[in-house]
Order: sequence, then structure tokens, then C-alpha cells
Amino acid sequence: MISKKLVAASILAAMGTSAHALDPIKVGEWEFQVAGSVNAYYTMQNCDNRGAGQVDTATLGAAGFNNVGGFVTGTATGLSPCGSAGANQDVSNVQNGLLPGFIVFTAKTQQKGYDISGTISIDPGTSGDDGLFSGGRGQAVGDNRRVFLTFGNKELGTFKFGRDIGLFGQNAILNDMSLLAVGGGSGFNGAINTTLGSIGSGYVYTQFQPQMTYSSPDFGGLSFTGGLFQSVQGTQVAAQGDKETGFQGMATYALSNGKLWAAFVQQGRDTLPLTVVTDPNTGARNAFAGQGDIMGYEAGGTLSFGGLSLTGNYFSGEGLGTTLLGLGGADSIGGERDSDGYLLQATYKIGDTKFGVNYGESQLDATSQDRTDNFVMIDKNKQTVVGVYHNLTPSLTIAGEYITNKQTYQLGGNNPDGESDTFAIGAILFF
Repeated sequence: MISKKLVAASILAAMGTSAHALDPIKVGEWEFQVAGSVNAYYTMQNCDNRGAGQVDTATLGAAGFNNVGGFVTGTATGLSPCGSAGANQDVSNVQNGLLPGFIVFTAKTQQKGYDISGTISIDPGTSGDDGLFSGGRGQAVGDNRRVFLTFGNKELGTFKFGRDIGLFGQNAILNDMSLLAVGGGSGFNGAINTTLGSIGSGYVYTQFQPQMTYSSPDFGGLSFTGGLFQSVQGTQVAAQGDKETGFQGMATYALSNGKLWAAFVQQGRDTLPLTVVTDPNTGARNAFAGQGDIMGYEAGGTLSFGGLSLTGNYFSGEGLGTTLLGLGGADSIGGERDSDGYLLQATYKIGDTKFGVNYGESQLDATSQDRTDNFVMIDKNKQTVVGVYHNLTPSLTIAGEYITNKQTYQLGGNNPDGESDTFAIGAILFF
């Protein structure tokens, strides 16, 4: 059976924490540690309908957002359920799953009673393309997700300065069973470094963000983390106006058979006129404004009963959107749209094999300005994943998933639902 310690250490390393899978190397007073992972999946996606309300590509391109007109849907309120695929098009890819490949380097020591460390990661992808996104190079994606330092101790707590995983949405994605496999988003191969799991269909992506945070000591299983975050731009392209400091916080409570969590995100900004976007259904052009406040909260938990594990997460927000922080969160004059969503998941492990199913749904509410504009926009994203995950060795997992996506729309006339079905099979290695 795969070592829980190995998997936990490697995924925690993917988060940028101090837990690693390989034994450290001692050089003087410093310990150097390395952890990593590689995965690849074969995906077969059928796009029944790619969605409605594509954003005017020329307008986005003029703003520096080339090659995204076919990805965003519902007039920039979400992502297409088919990625770059067209209606009734079958697309097969060999690509990354929800995790990229990664190797994480950490150096740590203790000085004057303080535990200090520095972490740097390299997060490449196996995803490739036919030159559309890479300019003919075949690979356009890669990342350096984590570059940060930490200092503190058990009594004081720990400070973290640099770039690492966010707090809001963190527990949702780390407890998604598709973290070790694919989930939604295989149709974006070549444009982004990973698939989406249940991002946009159950939770908002936490993202890896510049931050200055503090994590408290453990108080009988209860711990807190919070701090300052680099502001995010949100929905509109070439957004102007003041960008205020973001704030995020998270509380977790460890149980004997699982844990509970809650988190929030808040960022305020001024609203200024921006650019003109063409509605593809009516031809009308409208002056779009900047994003207002981004506010959101979430709560969830995971519990295990023998081989059975149950997980749930709920989020709600204003100006938050449903997929990325702020994406689709503002109407044409900067008014904040309400959004919410949930993910429910059950897995059962028999020996070295885990069977799982999850269902996620995210919803975006129209504002009075949206109803005046009457641009087509996303109503709901729905996704179901059925998966089998077999631990072939303590370090290697073979996984297969079947994923269905459905996207419904509101306003802008009678628009057919966006739909896709995907089968994925592959493997992920931790070391």
C-alpha cells in the first residue's frame, strides 16, 4: 500500500511546507531537502457544445490577452467546459493532471532559537501543443510556484514571506480526489500547466500568490493562519484604478479522524472605466469598468470512517467569481456579482485501491446592470467525477477518471448548455 507519509510529505512539499519525502543532507548547520513528483495522463474529451457568449477575441488581443477568446465563456464570466475544442470535436492529449511536475528545494536550520528556512520550486509541465500557444516550440507552460522564507518556533508561531499557495480555497483543492489525477479542464492542454480538478465547479482556485503571513502555534488541534497578499486584478482586462492590499485568513481544527476548516479573502479596489467589449450575440459594444471589492468565505471538512472518507466544502462571495479570484466577479460598471458553490465527495479504499466520486456546482448571480446589458453570462457550472486510484507501489499511483461537465447560461437569449465528457488514465509518481 502507498505510504501515507510519503504522499502527505510530497503534497505538502507541493504546498511549500517543510515536510519532504527524501532524507535531508546535512551541510554544516544547514539541512538541505528535496521532494518531487511527476505525472502524465492520456485524456480523451468529447465536446458536445463548447458554450455561449465567447468574448470578442480582437478586444482581448488588443489588451494583451492573446489566444484566450476561445477559453473564456459567458462574456468572460468563466471558462469553457471544452477548453480549446469545438462543438462535436473529439480531442485526445497526453498531458499533466491537476498537479504539475515539481521539484522543491528547501534549506533549513535553527539559529538563536528560531527555525528558519528557504524554499524554491520548479514546476514544469508535460503538456505540449501544436504551436498555437508556444510559438512553434511545442511547450509553452512552466512555473516557479514557490519562492519564500520562513522563521519562527513552536512557541511563537511561523512567519512566511514570499510566494506560496493561497489560504482561501487551499483545503478544497488539497482534498479534491482529482489532485492525484485530472478532473475537469483537460481541453486547455498547452495553454495552462495543469488541468482544473473541480476548480470552477465546486471551489475557487486558491492560486500561488505573493504573501506575508503568520501561522499560529497549535492550540489543542486549532490553528490559524492569516496575512497580506498581493492584489489580484479580477475580471477586466487592462484594469485601472487603485489596487489595494489583499487579506486572507484560514482556521483549521484537527480531529482524530479528519479535520474542519474555514477561510476568507478580502480585497478592495476603486472602479474606473476601462475598455469596450463586443457582445458576440447582439453585436452591441459596452464600456466595461474595473472590479470592485473581492470578498469571500468558505467552510468545509473531511472525515474518515475506516476505508470510507467523506469531504465537503462550501464557498460564497461578492465580486469573487466562480473559477479564479475575481474572474467574472464584476458587471459592466464594476458592480459585484454574488457567487457560491459546493463540492461533495466520497471515497472508499479497499487494500491498495481507492474508489471515489465527487460532484461540484458553482453559481453566478446576475446584477441589475447585467439584466440591463442582457449579455449572455454563466448561470451554473456542474461537474461529476468518478475515479479509481490504485497504489501500484508505495511511490506510484495508477489512476483513471470519467468526468462530465455541464455549463448553463442566463440572459442574452436562449443559449444551449455547454457540455463535455472526458476519460483520463495515467500515473503519478512521488519521491
